[in-house]
Amino acid sequence: MSEQLFIEVIKVENGIFVNPLPHIERIFRTTLHLFDKPLLVELNNDIIPAHLHAVGRVKCRIVYGREIVSIDFEPYKMRNIKSLSLAEHNTIDYKYKYHKRDEINKLRALHSETDDILIIKNSQVTDTSFSNVVFKNYAGKLYTPKSTLLAGTKRGQLLEAGIIQEKEVQVSDINSYMGVYLINAMIDIEDNIFVGVDAIF
Repeated sequence: MSEQLFIEVIKVENGIFVNPLPHIERIFRTTLHLFDKPLLVELNNDIIPAHLHAVGRVKCRIVYGREIVSIDFEPYKMRNIKSLSLAEHNTIDYKYKYHKRDEINKLRALHSETDDILIIKNSQVTDTSFSNVVFKNYAGKLYTPKSTLLAGTKRGQLLEAGIIQEKEVQVSDINSYMGVYLINAMIDIEDNIFVGVDAIF
C-alpha cells in the first residue's frame, strides 16, 4: 500500500515566502498525528528560483508524506470564478490537505455548468473545491462558515486579525447575504474573487 501524501501551497511574492509559519505548523501537526513523527520543514527564500523573483505572485507547492517528496514553483494564475453550484456531500472529509482529492474532483465533475462548487455537508455550507469562503452581508460584515472542510491558513489569519468572524451558515441562509469571497493561501479578500448570491445555484 502506497504512503498517504499531502500537499501544502504557499504564496511567494517578489522572491519572498508569504506567511509561511502556519504552513510549516500544519505539516508538523499532520505528520505528528498520522505518522507519529513530525516532519520539520525550513523554508528559506534562497530556494525560490531566481528567475521567478520578478514575476510577482508565485505558487510554491510542497508534496510530502513522512518526508518531503517534492517542492515546485510556478507563476500563479488567478482563477476567474463568477458562478458556483451547490454540491451536496454529507460524508466528505478533507480535514487534512490530501494530495489525492478524488471525492472533491468527482463532485466538481458533476457540476461543470458553473465555474466551481460550493460544498454542502449536512445542510451546512463548507468550502469551494479549492478555497474557503467568506460571506458578506448587507451591512458589510464578513463571516466564514464554522463548518469548513479544511481550516485554511488565510482563513486563520483573517480570523486572528478580526477581519472576519466564524458563523454557522446553513444552505437556507445563503440568500440572506450579498455573496461570497473566495480565499486561500494564494487569494486575499482584496483580490475580489466574489460571487453574488444570484450566481450561486
